[in-house]
Amino acid sequence: MIEYSKIAGVHFEISSRCNAACPDCPRNLRGYDIEGQDFKLHDMTLTEFQTIFRPEFLQQIKSFLINGNYGDFVTCRDGLKIVQYITECNPQLPIEISTNASGQPKIWQELGKLPNLSVKFRLDGLKDTNHIYRQYTDFDLIIKNAAKFIAAGGQATWAFIKFDYNQHQIESARELAAAIGFQNFEVVDVGRSNMSVFDRQGNFLRYIGKPDITETDIKVLVFARKSGADTQAYREYYPNTVTKTIDCKAQAGQSIYVQSNGQVYPCCWTGFAPDTNFVRSGNEQIRAVCKDNNALVVGLERAIEWFAELQKTWTIPTVLQGRSVICNETCGCAVSNG
Repeated sequence: MIEYSKIAGVHFEISSRCNAACPDCPRNLRGYDIEGQDFKLHDMTLTEFQTIFRPEFLQQIKSFLINGNYGDFVTCRDGLKIVQYITECNPQLPIEISTNASGQPKIWQELGKLPNLSVKFRLDGLKDTNHIYRQYTDFDLIIKNAAKFIAAGGQATWAFIKFDYNQHQIESARELAAAIGFQNFEVVDVGRSNMSVFDRQGNFLRYIGKPDITETDIKVLVFARKSGADTQAYREYYPNTVTKTIDCKAQAGQSIYVQSNGQVYPCCWTGFAPDTNFVRSGNEQIRAVCKDNNALVVGLERAIEWFAELQKTWTIPTVLQGRSVICNETCGCAVSNG
């Protein structure tokens, strides 16, 4: 599926911790804090990173993305050191960091000096609105960090998720971005329009859009994540899943996804913590074929060997019989004739 010597791209989750509580993030339930219960909190250290990513390997890579399923770059204590190590090994390697940027004010000037490094600052509004979705982040600190990064020579993008409460601010935010020196301004419209918002203790705060979820539903979801809902998905969801032709994006790009604890997956979709109680359709299928995938234990070359077992499921006629529903739905295109 993916050969070690031909790996060209890395998607890397540098930490599983986060300083925010975005209601649509899988690390929590609409902002309700369940961290530590269902996935292990871990920052990758520089030593661990060097164990997995040897200089000769980094020299063959063509792109490196730092952006996690659960964590944020600013929570990693060795974040700057890790990025500096990457650039020392391969100064030509393009590195992109995607972050809420609400932390570590001392590192941004040094980050801005690094070659071929770009940062996507996730700012969903202005000072009076950014915190509505990016809960517990500090708008003023983010802007100061961005200004330091840009002043030192860094390439910055302002990524703005459009919601009903902030869409009127898009042009004002675009003007502010230009004034600070952002090279790009990106409006993201990905359908995160309707949701309830809770604080970390589970107290209801507000609605975004017109959600179809209630405070009672949150309690049900908490229970569901502990009660084998994956198995329930086999009985209810899988029989209705149309078999599609899988055109694997990870295989096409020869890329891998590495979590902060050293576990390796083909992509972030297959890496949604399948060894935990997080309920996600297809996790049971991943667990069935995923063996020896921790690069800190067995090395990166061996940690990708199980990908071939996942690929074998693509020939299974239906997801109910064992075809990977994650691969089928994420990278599935035209309906298969087979």
